[in-house]
This record gives sequence, structure tokens and C-alpha cells, in this order.
Amino acid sequence: MQKLFLLKLSDNGRKTLIISAIVGGCAVIHTPAYFIQHWLRYASTAYGAPNLNDGAVLYTLDAMRALLFLASIAVLIATFAMPVAEYFLQRKAEYDGKKILLNGLAVFIATGILVLPSRLGLMGVGYGEMSKDPFSFQDTTDQVYQRLLMPGIAYFLQFKGPLLYYIFSLLLTLALIFSTLLFLRTRGVQTSFLENVSIAVSSFIVTQFQSPGYTEQLSLIIILFLVMTPLGLFQKIAGVALALFSHEVSILVLFVVGYLYFSREEKIWTGFIILIYVAFWLVSFGLDPVRLLAVRTVGDQSGLSWLFTHPYRELSGVALSYKLLWVPLIVALGKAVDRKEIAFLVLPGIVATIFGVDTTRLMAFSFLGFLFAIVAVKKYALIKERPLRLLFGLNLCIPSVYIGLNSGLYYFDGLYQLIFRGSLLR
Repeated sequence: MQKLFLLKLSDNGRKTLIISAIVGGCAVIHTPAYFIQHWLRYASTAYGAPNLNDGAVLYTLDAMRALLFLASIAVLIATFAMPVAEYFLQRKAEYDGKKILLNGLAVFIATGILVLPSRLGLMGVGYGEMSKDPFSFQDTTDQVYQRLLMPGIAYFLQFKGPLLYYIFSLLLTLALIFSTLLFLRTRGVQTSFLENVSIAVSSFIVTQFQSPGYTEQLSLIIILFLVMTPLGLFQKIAGVALALFSHEVSILVLFVVGYLYFSREEKIWTGFIILIYVAFWLVSFGLDPVRLLAVRTVGDQSGLSWLFTHPYRELSGVALSYKLLWVPLIVALGKAVDRKEIAFLVLPGIVATIFGVDTTRLMAFSFLGFLFAIVAVKKYALIKERPLRLLFGLNLCIPSVYIGLNSGLYYFDGLYQLIFRGSLLR
């Protein structure tokens, strides 16, 4: 029904509907309950209207925001996901989605043994609480409310609360593995089970086993489909918006993806969508960028300050985020035809680690560079098969750990911890 409605609209009508959905989504995301209560208290004091901040008013505003966000993401998901689904359904014989899904499930199980996803991560607990009712959620840190898409979808699909949200997060991790394997397949590369697990213990996937519940994985899934599916202007800008609604650091990847793969018109529209998102974000902080950046401090220090304090944590975190997969990346940067693209695609995660403290987690945003490097190395035999197989095997033997600028090295539950620390669970 919704698809037929979208098809009946003229180009201008569809563009207006999609832009309206993006503006509506941005408006909801950047007016969290905590901000609204603060503004209402101010209005009550300034204009002598003491009933503005009562329960009925807040409940009505939360309900209106929920309905607006549901309508907005429904339009954006229908615009983006339906063409993606149609494209791959038309090529199901070529890509054999069922086989890829089964392979992905096997990789998920194997990775889960190495790094057991035993509980929600630190911020995952916050997102789990947020999923109970994200439109009345009190984010007093001002750090997670803008990553509304994943907790919001969990809420609408009834994956509410920490336990169900934990399950929802693991399902998305499986979807990320599936999307990664599908990406490799669409690039004409066949990978073995060993290679797939070795890729999965890299930052962008293993982080979701170490700390389930984090929202960047939904951004990575969306970005993967933006890159591997031929889409029109409307579909691409809808995908760009959805990635932003999941995690704001997607801006860095979207800039690079837009620069490399979008037409001039698509670049302009991508920049416009990002500008709308950032404008709403700044307005929610009273047009004060200093205040916006201040909420990103950890232990009263900015990410840059932490980096200067612990430069070796930064270097080791970046290095261990993809472990020995840096080897095919370096080889591809030296020999591959698309080495400039690969270099650009690695940058987002590295830039993110300069301003954030979660070094190995934020390196997830460099994932496209490593995937394209693996494709180049295998497709053009830049590394011979035997050494490459040995490299992937050795990569599995190096433990996947978390390294943060503020916390240093940290092991998580699973076989890696048992091997290297003598305990399976914390």
C-alpha cells in the first residue's frame, strides 16, 4: 500500500515527502524529553504558565513525537529498503541469499564462541532502557538520545527493555555479518569459513559481541547497502538519513561514500541532508557548538586531550582493531587499482578515534576500506593464496580486545579470554 502510494507521487511529490520525513525525524531526534521539560520549565517561569510542564502535556508531546517519528522512518525505510530488497530478489539465483544467510549464521556462532556476547555493553544498557519508551527517555548525559533509530525500531517492534533489546541487537549483528558476506559476494569474491570468521573478529563486527546494544551496527548495514546497490536519488538520500538517525559519526563515512560513489546531484543532496541534521542538532543546544562538544568529554577531558595523554593506547587500539588485516590493506594501498578509494574509506574511523575515546569501537567506521582491500587482494591475487590463508588463520589467533583512550586494554567473555587470561567469564 505504502509502496503504491510512493509510486503514484510525482518526482516533486516524492522529494517533498522524503524531505518532510527527514525534517520530521531530525525534529524528533533533537528534541528529547529532557530538553522539552527544560524548555517548558523555562516557558512556565518566563510567561507565568505553571501548567505547561504537567504530566498530561508531556504525555501528549511524547505521543506526538512518537507518531511523527514512526511516520518519518516508515517513509524513509519504504523508500530505501524496498528497492534494495527488489534488486537482490531479482538476483537471488546469482547470489543465493539462503546460502549466504546460513554461512553468516555459522560465522555468528563461531565468533560468539571466541567473544561471548554475554551481556549488554555499558552504553548498550542505556539503549536497552531507552527502548522501553525512547520518546520519554531521560538522557541526562546528552550523549545517546540522537541515536534514536535502533532503540526506536526496537520499541515499535516490541523489543522493549534490556533483555529483548539485547536479542534485537544480536539479530542486527547477524544481519551485519550477512550484509558483509553479501557485499563480498557482489564484488565477485568467494571467501572461506576461516576467512569469514577472521573478518568477523575485526572491529566493526566483533565490537557487537564484546558490547551488544551499540547502535553503529545499523549505520554500517545501511551504508553497506548504499554502496553495493544501484539506487536512485530518492533512495540514496533516504539511506543517508537513516544512517545519520542511527549514529551521528556516520557523517564521516557518508562524506567519503558520497564523494566517491555519488553523482554531483546526489553529492549536493547528501550535503543538504547532513546540513539539516547538524542544524537541528545545533539548535537543540541553543546554537552553541562549544556546549554541544562539551557533552562529549569523558572524565572532564576531550577525546583529543585523552589522545595526547595516551598516544600509545591510540596506536595500539587502531592497530588491534583489524589486527593482521592491516597487511592486505597495506598491500592493496601499494598495488590495487582502487588504492585511492581504499585510502579514503579508511579515514573515517581514524578521524573518529581522534575525537572519541572508544578507539577500537570507533575504528568500525573504517570497515569499508578493509573490505575493499580484501576484495582487491583476493580478486587480483595481490597476495598468493597460501600466505593469505595463513594470514587469516594467524589473525584468528590474536585476541580481539577493546582498547579505549580512557581505560586501556580490556578483555571480554569468551574463548579469547580463556586462552589469554585463564577465565571464560568475567
